[in-house]
Amino acid sequence: MLNAKLSMQVFGLYLFIIPGLGLMIAPHMLLGLFGLSAGDDAWIRMVGLLASIIGTYYLLAVRSGVTELFGWSVPIRIYAAAFMILLAVTGVVGAGIVLFAAIDLLGAYWTWTALRVSTSEY
Repeated sequence: MLNAKLSMQVFGLYLFIIPGLGLMIAPHMLLGLFGLSAGDDAWIRMVGLLASIIGTYYLLAVRSGVTELFGWSVPIRIYAAAFMILLAVTGVVGAGIVLFAAIDLLGAYWTWTALRVSTSEY
């Protein structure tokens, strides 16, 4: 379970810092790195706020031992990544969003494999 906890901590910190604080403080700079537009400044900052809140929930779940969230997060992160990829494929947003999708997929895979290993140890 240690590796699953670590994967959730890393992903929680990522959510809090990169899309969270990044979109709240410097949305044009962050999204510009990936060829994406910040659009209406206020809305993208609200998305950053939501990302930071979700990241905080991940961190609090790890600290409190709410391990059920670990498994719940895997399909949700895959869902998020699939939606981002769909937006890129249909041309709604630039291809830079695929990097965010890849981070979600890699994080989900890390958590999923860590959970499989920890349950097979018992």
